[in-house]
Amino acid sequence: MKKQLPISCDELQRLYLEEGLSMVALARQLGCSAPTIGRRLRECGVTTRSGRFERREIPYAAFIHLYLEERLSLRVIAERLGVSVGTVNNWRRVCGLPGRRAARRNDEQRSGAAASEAP
Repeated sequence: MKKQLPISCDELQRLYLEEGLSMVALARQLGCSAPTIGRRLRECGVTTRSGRFERREIPYAAFIHLYLEERLSLRVIAERLGVSVGTVNNWRRVCGLPGRRAARRNDEQRSGAAASEAP
């Protein structure tokens, strides 16, 4: 048997829409999970927010120039393009570009193998 949330639809709607609380914040406050809050909001006829941020198109040319040619860090690229470091890292993966640590490790492994093969 499902446990009913101890909150009315009106109060839940007020907290979510007018106070701007997230589903996670409401869940913590009410002692349940965020999906439970989402389900209850939909049951109450409340249209839930789609996400935290608007989706942005990837500025491919600028990003690739900054990452590959200027070799800037993800943090610096994020600052220049006005997005988060996580967004820039997601763009890197979408573009199929290797992470710098992985590339550095591969270079070190290659140079280590070459050194061990030398007479």
